[in-house]
Amino acid sequence: MGAEAQQKSANLSPVNPAASLELCRPNAFFTLPSGLQLAYDEYGTRKGKPIIYFHDGGSSRLECAFFHSSAKQLGFRLIAIDRPGIGGSDYYASPTPGQFCGDVLLLADYLGFAEFGVMSLGAGGIYALSLARNNPERIEFNLSLAGVPGNVFNEMAGQSYAASCWNEFTPPLIKLMVRVKQRFFPDDPQQSIERLQNYLSATDRKTLANPKVARILALDYTEALRRGTRGVAQDLAVCFRKLEFSLKEISIPTIIWQGCADRLSRRADCEYMAARMPNASFYRVPNRGHFFFIHSMDEVFGRLRSIENRKAAIAA
Repeated sequence: MGAEAQQKSANLSPVNPAASLELCRPNAFFTLPSGLQLAYDEYGTRKGKPIIYFHDGGSSRLECAFFHSSAKQLGFRLIAIDRPGIGGSDYYASPTPGQFCGDVLLLADYLGFAEFGVMSLGAGGIYALSLARNNPERIEFNLSLAGVPGNVFNEMAGQSYAASCWNEFTPPLIKLMVRVKQRFFPDDPQQSIERLQNYLSATDRKTLANPKVARILALDYTEALRRGTRGVAQDLAVCFRKLEFSLKEISIPTIIWQGCADRLSRRADCEYMAARMPNASFYRVPNRGHFFFIHSMDEVFGRLRSIENRKAAIAA
């Protein structure tokens, strides 16, 4: 198919919180037909059920380190990819999810995944939804952590002129704001984590007080900006565009999880998704916030494994 991959290491261990930033280079690169490269890491177990992971906006593939242990224990293979211009991936223009999703399919072909699941955190779900909607014959399930931002929902039959203008002009404005902010008011990772804590619930603040958790977040933040702000700015801009389809068009099984004390994503957005997708379920984790997954991924993957086992039993 004209694309090659350069595999560096078979190490599936998560990011070592004590490692230096220099040790965060991607384990593998996939070369696109254009010659540009996408960086990706693998987590979990190589013999497990394949899942393509889409990181949150402003993050990188390193975010997936939080899921490694549970994925390995419960039999899932996670492929975490840096989007264009983020982390180790080359930048290319991708103003909508479509271009990147097409390239993800090329990587899936190379890895031999005829069928696979998708998984996302927050705004990364925009890419997971697009891939699932356009390729239901290949995507077996969609695991959504914390839902997706409600501003992208597109359930109206038509769109007003004002809404169309907003959809066109907001992404370029977001790109500009990100670049200006980073140019004149750069943050270090610790400052960003401290600022984040102002918005979090008490249970999330306690989670981020763990030095290992804070270290991985700091590595992730720094890695996202490895190549500068252009990739992050483009990625965040995509998150402000309306989806090009309605949620009811996504037929594959979708499982949405959210912490009950989450202050970064809205319960109403998760409920909206669950109500309008024909094959969706919504679970809330008591006494946990936005970072519920740091403590609860055994439960999340365990429920997913049960669903997969039931499907296999029915098929047999």
